[in-house]
Amino acid sequence: MVKILPFRGFRYDIDKVDDFKLVVSPPYDVISSELQKKLHEASEFNITHLIKGKKFETDSRGNNEYLRAAKLLDTWIESGVLEREDKPSIYVLAQDFEVEGEKMTRAGFIALINLEEMCASSDSEGTCTGVHQHEETLPKDIEDRLNLLSAAKANFGLIFSIYSDERMTIDSVLENRMKTQPLMTVIDDDGVIHRLWAMDDENEISRIQEVMDKKYIIIADGHHRYKTALRYSKEHPDEGSSKFRMLAFVNTMNKGLVILPTHRLVQGVEGFDCEKLITALSEDFIMEEFEIKPGDDKNARDAMFSRIKDHFAEGKHAFGLYCNDGKYYSMVLKNENKMDAIENHSKAWKHLDVTILHKLILENMLGLTKEKVASGTIEGGSYVEYIKAIGDAVEKSVEKVNEKGYQAVFFMNPTKVGEVEEVATNHETMPQKSTFFYPKVYTGFVINKL
Repeated sequence: MVKILPFRGFRYDIDKVDDFKLVVSPPYDVISSELQKKLHEASEFNITHLIKGKKFETDSRGNNEYLRAAKLLDTWIESGVLEREDKPSIYVLAQDFEVEGEKMTRAGFIALINLEEMCASSDSEGTCTGVHQHEETLPKDIEDRLNLLSAAKANFGLIFSIYSDERMTIDSVLENRMKTQPLMTVIDDDGVIHRLWAMDDENEISRIQEVMDKKYIIIADGHHRYKTALRYSKEHPDEGSSKFRMLAFVNTMNKGLVILPTHRLVQGVEGFDCEKLITALSEDFIMEEFEIKPGDDKNARDAMFSRIKDHFAEGKHAFGLYCNDGKYYSMVLKNENKMDAIENHSKAWKHLDVTILHKLILENMLGLTKEKVASGTIEGGSYVEYIKAIGDAVEKSVEKVNEKGYQAVFFMNPTKVGEVEEVATNHETMPQKSTFFYPKVYTGFVINKL
């Protein structure tokens, strides 16, 4: 079961900021150095001054980005830039967006959760209840967030979680609130419209709590943030507020719950040879070539994507490949049972596209072991760089192969929501960056101070 609590969040005072768009930001783990600079310059009150502050060569244990963030947070609260809610509330967060020409709305709620170990409890039939993870994490990044949490004692970014409620009971409560004027509205650079409401009605809050009390949740995005909160609560058992963490919750039945692909750029493979890789892939995959005509890369790329999407619609395991040899390739797995020999994993895990890519191709053919792939951080530095399928990311990944020393890029279809649920409830985890829930939940709409 999941224990949900309202809280008195801190929100920006519109009288103290020029525009809400200037003070919110994407999650810290997708903020590049270039974007960090842009957000810092947008407003002296932009949330990135707290979640991703400047570093200096003179930084020390007594003066660093985390301590400066803590001091700045206190200053914003004391000056009224951030104001605390009068009553404990559960917040409604809606995002209006477009994918492939289709307009969608994803609505969920923000509340505190009583922290517990991943999958720590079971029902009478032995089924794991509570909090599940579905993805492996990058361990080095936990230290960074723990340092910020320890200094500022606040939750800034949202952990994005999903739960299943076929009756849409909570969604009906949220929809009623969404008929009123939102407290905050932001249109981000991708055209996504973010809207926020606060619910302090005890009946509405109780209804949400009653439904969630019978549910389990799956961490969709922010595993390292959840693990950071768990670690902090263990290290500070006397701080009662450390036992709670701010999360966003979305129903799996919500039509706006969208997962986009995350592609893989490969670098640093010793002795990499594109021709030899194609030969090796041909043993397990049906390969199809899409030759690039001079000055017309797009047509070949589009044809490749169209083919792997067709295979996806047919329930097949398909991937795309580019390695700067004048062609794009589509490939579809020949033997659906190829992964069955792997022990200690469920059939659902073995039949994930991302598992097939990581085990059969990255590990077996390119020698990129699980340890090598996990050696980097969110800032990069690993053999594999993750490319989210949005904007011009695909084109930029191809440019990196052509011009910046990367060796290949593997293109993927998205993981399905049902696959996420099945693997997570089997107590298994997918390789890191297996899912890209779009759009990202932004930081700065509400802050929980411990």
